[in-house]
Amino acid sequence: MRRMLFLLLTSLLGLCGPGMAPAQAGPRVVVVHSYNAEYVWVREINRGIQESLRGLNASITTYYMDAQRDPDPGHLRAKGQEFLARIEALKPQVVIAADDAAQEYLVAPFLKGRAQPQVIFCGVNAPVGTYGFPAENVSGVRERWHFREGFALLHKIKPSLQTVVLLSDDSPSASYVLDNLREDREQGLPPLPKLLKVVQVHTYQEWQRAVRFQQTRSQSLALGMYHSLVDERTGKVVPADTVSAWTNGVNRLPTLGFADYAKGHGQMCGILESGREQGALAGGMARQVLTRGVRAGSLPVKINKQGIVLLNLKTAERLGVVIPFEIIQAAEIVVK
Repeated sequence: MRRMLFLLLTSLLGLCGPGMAPAQAGPRVVVVHSYNAEYVWVREINRGIQESLRGLNASITTYYMDAQRDPDPGHLRAKGQEFLARIEALKPQVVIAADDAAQEYLVAPFLKGRAQPQVIFCGVNAPVGTYGFPAENVSGVRERWHFREGFALLHKIKPSLQTVVLLSDDSPSASYVLDNLREDREQGLPPLPKLLKVVQVHTYQEWQRAVRFQQTRSQSLALGMYHSLVDERTGKVVPADTVSAWTNGVNRLPTLGFADYAKGHGQMCGILESGREQGALAGGMARQVLTRGVRAGSLPVKINKQGIVLLNLKTAERLGVVIPFEIIQAAEIVVK
């Protein structure tokens, strides 16, 4: 009996021998978003990251700076320091930092130039040199809106349109995006409309006045960012859903969008950039770091290419716009 117990014990202990070692924990990845978890852009970036890291058994921890709803620089600096402490405690191999606030308040002042962690950014609107990127341990994905393609789509839908006003808030991210538009116009690249006016406003009330004013001054309205508009009465940021609902109730002009949130905000058409693509590209770069052991800075900076054709037939009908059937057939997103 003792011999049988000895053999059984030996057999069980053998399960933990060199040939049967327990599975090692997967790599640690921290994702830091500039915005909030409910924002569709953020959700799509998370989706792309998770798809790209599938199969690596990675432990992904996610933090949100909420910079759109709370843009106070002092608060963002405090969050950057808080997230730095959490990152130093977790010791991840890779940090993925999304959008500009995360670069300004976390990566550039605290993580750039370190031996670890390796950092992959995405959704960056500013020229990457603004943050000193790329660096030895930092590379990633720039964000660029599909302005030319969007204006071309609007012109195909309604060739008689001659004037377009692009309305946006005056947040730093919006200003960086509009710098790209100015670059495209300076290069003289068609089909950017010749009679394009850009209007940036700071408050919700200024936005309301601008939308009403353009109803008799322009033939169409392109909508940029409106996630940082401040209510003049309270000093608080007005939710983007509120801005969108009010705009749809007042506006009678064809609308053109460029970002993921346009599909949920009733904009008539657009060539949308994809948050999922941003996340997938960043996740793919992170995967190279994790599986090949390369430094992030050795990977070239990428830029998004995918444009998603959006058509909202309900909005078009309300505005009295007939969208040609061949355009509807070619669209990836059709809201009926």
